[in-house]
Amino acid sequence: MRKTSLKARVGLTLAVPALVLLPLGTFRPNRVVRGIPLNAATLLEGKSLIAAVVVLVIAAGLYVFRDRIRNSMVLYVVPWLLGFVPGLLMLLLSQASPAGESFDMEVARISLSSGFWLLFAGILILQSGAPRGGILMTLTVLFAIAVPGVGLTPHLALYKEFINIEVTFYAELRRHLTLSLTSAAVALLPGILLGYVCHRHQRLREWILGVVNLFQVAPTLSLLGLIMIPLTYLSRNVPLVADLGIRGVGFAPAFIVLTLYCLLPITANAFSGFDQVEAAVVDSAVAIGMTKRQIFRQVLLPLALPVIFSGIRTAVTQNVGNTILAGLIGGGGMGALIFLGLSQSATDLVILGTIPVVLMALIFDVVFKLFEDRMTQRVGVAHDSLDTGI
Repeated sequence: MRKTSLKARVGLTLAVPALVLLPLGTFRPNRVVRGIPLNAATLLEGKSLIAAVVVLVIAAGLYVFRDRIRNSMVLYVVPWLLGFVPGLLMLLLSQASPAGESFDMEVARISLSSGFWLLFAGILILQSGAPRGGILMTLTVLFAIAVPGVGLTPHLALYKEFINIEVTFYAELRRHLTLSLTSAAVALLPGILLGYVCHRHQRLREWILGVVNLFQVAPTLSLLGLIMIPLTYLSRNVPLVADLGIRGVGFAPAFIVLTLYCLLPITANAFSGFDQVEAAVVDSAVAIGMTKRQIFRQVLLPLALPVIFSGIRTAVTQNVGNTILAGLIGGGGMGALIFLGLSQSATDLVILGTIPVVLMALIFDVVFKLFEDRMTQRVGVAHDSLDTGI
C-alpha cells in the first residue's frame, strides 16, 4: 500500500466515525455546566450546509479508494474541498440550539466536542497525503481560524472566551513568544561553543554532554523549583538583583530554565556537525596557512551550519511548548490562560490557550526546516542530523 493511500485511509477512518457517532459540539446554557451534546443528526434539521458536508465525506471515500475506480482528476479536488468542512461545521454549530427550549444566547455558548476535533484531525491526515499537502493543511487551519476570527460564530465558546480576554490574550501571546525565543537565542552561542569543545576535546565531551543532558532529562517543574530557591535568596539579599526585577517567581526563573533546556539540542547538533566535517578538508585548510580561528569561521562553521540549525529548530519548537509551564510561577505566556481555565473548569479557555501554542510550534518547525534545507543546498553537503534522536 502506498504511503499516500495509507494516510488517506487513516484520515477517513478517523473522520467518518467522528461525524456519525460522536458529538460535534456541546450546547452550554452557561460557562461551566455540562451541556447538551450536538451531533450531526441535530444539525441536519433544516440545514443545507450539513448535506454538503456529508457529500464531501462521501467524496473523500471515493478519493481514498480511487485506485479501485477510474482514476479521475476530479477526485484529486476532494482534499481541497475538505478544507472547508471544519469552518462550515463551526458556522453550523454556532447557530445550533436544542429544540423546544429557550436560552439566553448572551450567556449560552457552544463548545466544540470530541467529534469535531477528531474529524478535523482526520481531514488533516487525509490532506497530508495529497499533492501539496503541507500548503493544503495550512490553508485548512487558516480557514478554520478565519471563520470565528471575522466574527461569523458569535455563539461559539472559543470566540466568547477570546472576546472576554482579548487584551490579555495578545499580551500573554507576546510574552510567550518573547520568553521562548529569547531564551533559545541566549542558548545559541554557548551551545555552539560547547559543541565545538566536544569536537576538539574528547576528555571533556562526556562531561559537557552529561551536564547538558541532565538539564534536559530533569522534570521541568523540579528544575523550576530548584532555580527559584537561589533567585529568591539573591533578590532578598542583593539589592541590585532586586532592582533588576529578578525574583524567585516570574520571568527570570522561567527564562533560565528554558535556556538550560535549549542547550542539549544545540550542543549535540553542533558537536555532530563539527564532527562530520572530513579531516581532509581541515588538513587542506591548514596546508594553505589558515589559522585555527579562520578554520573555525570559514571552514568548520559553514559546513556544520545545517546540522546546527537543525538543533536550533528542535530547541525553538520544544521551547514553545515548555514555556507553558512559566504560567505556573507567574512567568506569563499562554500557560497563564491554560492554568486559569483549569482552575475555573473552563475547558474552552484551556483550548483557547493551547491552540496558539500548537500553531506556533508547527509554524516555527516549518520555517526553520525551510531555512535548514536552504543551508544544506547552499553548502552542498548532506549531513546526518541529531534532531530526531534528542
